Amino acid sequence: MRKRFFLTTLLIAMLLLACAPETTPGDATVNELAELVQQNPNNPQHRFDFGMAFLNSEAPDYALAAEQFLRAAQLDPTWAAAHYNAGVCLTEDSKYPEATESFQTALALDPGDAKAWNNLGVVYNLYNRFAEARDAFAQATVLDPSYYEAFFNLGFAYEKLRMMPEAIESYETAIPLRPEVDLAYTNVARLYHFAGLYETAIERLMVADGLTPNNPEVLYDLYKNHAALGHLSEAEQYYEAAVSIDPRYAEIHITQEQTISADQLEAGN
Repeated sequence: MRKRFFLTTLLIAMLLLACAPETTPGDATVNELAELVQQNPNNPQHRFDFGMAFLNSEAPDYALAAEQFLRAAQLDPTWAAAHYNAGVCLTEDSKYPEATESFQTALALDPGDAKAWNNLGVVYNLYNRFAEARDAFAQATVLDPSYYEAFFNLGFAYEKLRMMPEAIESYETAIPLRPEVDLAYTNVARLYHFAGLYETAIERLMVADGLTPNNPEVLYDLYKNHAALGHLSEAEQYYEAAVSIDPRYAEIHITQEQTISADQLEAGN
């Protein structure tokens, strides 16, 4: 059976990539497949399996895996999964134009692949093509309305395009799809804060705090929203809790206060 190697993405303050292979063959598998490839160099299945073996190694070799997937795709140009997996590996190897081409080819062969649309959006985001990323993520959500990552990533792309109501809607759509994951709660809470909806932001942050207790970022955001509402006692408690876990938040606080003061001074002039 032809297996795929899926690329899962989550976007927070920056874009992160993670891969989840279906199996984890050991070095013996790599050696066995190397012999098969040597004996049958024009067999696309052997090339594909060889690429999977490099990915499933304890220390994945994305460059060698990409080489094998690209060779499999060259031998069988209609094999969408070979192009797709090449795109995954090329993305991990920071070869974004080549990854874009591989995902586009995979989608030309299988336009109904939601994960390929999502990963194409990931690559567009990596080199700041946010409008194209938005369109790719949106297509993924149409194809799979239960696709948490696609809705989350769509929210991120909307943020980059300064389309905040649409970003909020995307994050809110993502939340019930995977309510056990805190990221959509924290991202949408940040947007609610910017919109002056501090109580709504606190509601979302309290859920995130329950999911990942003692997260200093969440605690610091709770401090900011309570402070904005004039809840000084609660704000102080959350601030002290955040700093006790990660003292860098004291420096962040000072920097933010200095920025606010500078902005106020400039506005006064």
